Amino acid sequence: MTKKRWIILGIVLTFFLVIGVSYAYWYFTKEQSGFSNVTSGCIDVEIISNSKEIKLENAYPLLNSEGVKLTPYTFTITNTCSLFVSYDITLSMLSTSTLESQYIAAVLDRNPVQKLNEYEEVEPLNGFQESRVLQRGSLSPEDSEIFNLRVWMDESVESMEAMNKLFQAKVSVTVVPSTYSPVDLGFQTLAEAMLVNEYQSSSVEQAKNLIKNKQVPDFSKTAPLIDWQENHEMNTLTTRPVLPHPDKVGQYQGFTNIEQSYLRLSNGYTFDSETGKYTLTDSFLIDPTTITDYDTKDYYYCGAGVNISASDVMSPYRNYENCTEIYKIGSATKEDSIQTGSSGNTFQMIQYNLSGNRYNQKELESDKSDKGLYMTLDDNGESYYYRGSVNNNYVKFAGFYWRIIRLNGDGSVRLLYAGNTPTANGIELSLDKKNSVYNSQSNLPGYVGYMYGNNLDTYENASKNEKDSTIKTVLDNWYQKNILEKGYHDKVADSIFCNDRGLQSGDGMSTTQNTYYMPHQRLRVDQEPTLMCHQEGDRFTVSEEKGNGALTYPIGLITSDELQYAGMAEGYLNKLSYAHSSLTYWTMSPSWFLTTSGTSRVMKESRLGYVHYSDNVLTAAGVRAVINLNQNTIITGGTGTVSNPFVVTS
Repeated sequence: MTKKRWIILGIVLTFFLVIGVSYAYWYFTKEQSGFSNVTSGCIDVEIISNSKEIKLENAYPLLNSEGVKLTPYTFTITNTCSLFVSYDITLSMLSTSTLESQYIAAVLDRNPVQKLNEYEEVEPLNGFQESRVLQRGSLSPEDSEIFNLRVWMDESVESMEAMNKLFQAKVSVTVVPSTYSPVDLGFQTLAEAMLVNEYQSSSVEQAKNLIKNKQVPDFSKTAPLIDWQENHEMNTLTTRPVLPHPDKVGQYQGFTNIEQSYLRLSNGYTFDSETGKYTLTDSFLIDPTTITDYDTKDYYYCGAGVNISASDVMSPYRNYENCTEIYKIGSATKEDSIQTGSSGNTFQMIQYNLSGNRYNQKELESDKSDKGLYMTLDDNGESYYYRGSVNNNYVKFAGFYWRIIRLNGDGSVRLLYAGNTPTANGIELSLDKKNSVYNSQSNLPGYVGYMYGNNLDTYENASKNEKDSTIKTVLDNWYQKNILEKGYHDKVADSIFCNDRGLQSGDGMSTTQNTYYMPHQRLRVDQEPTLMCHQEGDRFTVSEEKGNGALTYPIGLITSDELQYAGMAEGYLNKLSYAHSSLTYWTMSPSWFLTTSGTSRVMKESRLGYVHYSDNVLTAAGVRAVINLNQNTIITGGTGTVSNPFVVTS
């Protein structure tokens, strides 16, 4: 098949809108059921209808705010061949339609709502009187795109204008083997290319307007929106929780009850298919080695462990709610164990060895339509961020692969480290394939800082940027070796990294009361992320003109706000967002300091698919660097896909 040949695929969808004096009825029917599969040469595109027939009674003009809530017609386009393709989704009015397109509103996914006559017009095929392009895009090999289409009578319709009129239309998809390239079309910079690439727009301003007019995402839900089902791994596995030794009751500070050395088990559980998490029911505390009826009765376990503060305060914990995985226990043994606290002291512990079958989750289905570029404001202006299961934000720079987080308000492009190979995962996504603690000390609130003061006796002193955190040292060393010394430094911009130490509650310095930081409030309570960094001392930059001037090199970490913009949400699992990986890695966002554990805690992105909203800065996790490329960074080509990333000139 030559590359000039094109295919038109009917999507199994026809709209009929009949309007009487009372707007009597409006109904949709499908021409076919199931799926349409058209193959021609290398191109094999499946268009699968996932929705049943939509029927709306007593139709009448709707406000846009009402129309976008209608049940959509959902369809999927899948490119199952090895060729990169471009597509046009077109809504065409049949020649028998008598209601003009200016009276119909249509929207695909979260794109801007427009009247049908406001969409780009193209030459109609035989049998159609008018054709409008709803969206243009592209698909990499084996890539899939889900679309939600809503069509309704526009709010501006007057009864006499639409009386006894008929609206009939059909959706079609035009697919061509693609030679699309932003660079070939004259968009030479990375910033320009990422914007026009979203809709294959003809200008940067057109792309920005389309993105800015998108509907605001629901940040209380994940993107993609995923339905989960239970996954029972029936092979026998062993988990080994460690708790204080029962013989040491009263000898360790914070350990006063022998039951603190027991596990929490249960005889039942529930699974939430929306969040993908388990909750144990009928739970109780017990030494699992005393149970004698594992063969005849079900026992389930979620998780347990202990925190030991720098002042040797011990706080055992046992999980039974919102578990990402549980074990159905078949047997249990125990043995003595020794654990070393951050102070260097050793503690006698008990280790339980639980053998059983692990229960986790797998994706049942997902709505991937909430994805792509969106706009919000940051400290410097309009920021265009990627959200959901996007697959067109890959960049190759300085010999490494990166994922674009966003176009910053100052015009620079923010990148998240993605390893030495385009398909890197796990520890390969961490700098030098190593984990790191966030800080070398944890017993004071100030240690949530990317930098912190020489004296931590007041909040003001603790927030001074005088000493480097451990993770900042790791990032600086990597930058010097891989960016500065290899001659790439001139392409890196000095843009703000936010280590938001604003106080939600507490004083930010005391160990006798809890301190909660603002990222905790925004993301766990309000679920309202922001790209604004409110305190000047928390805006980390090299130059004092843009921020605090405390950085040695322009490198940092992703924030938990950026993770929520990317599709993560409180209480939900999401393993499909571009920001997720099988590596648990640090963010730059402080969470809290708790007196019960005596530890400062910072947020992470968990390998299990959720934002870990609190972890001790002394624990080890991945280090995924974030840098910003200059606004005028030139690329040699690419479309942002894993097989054809944007390539920055050397």
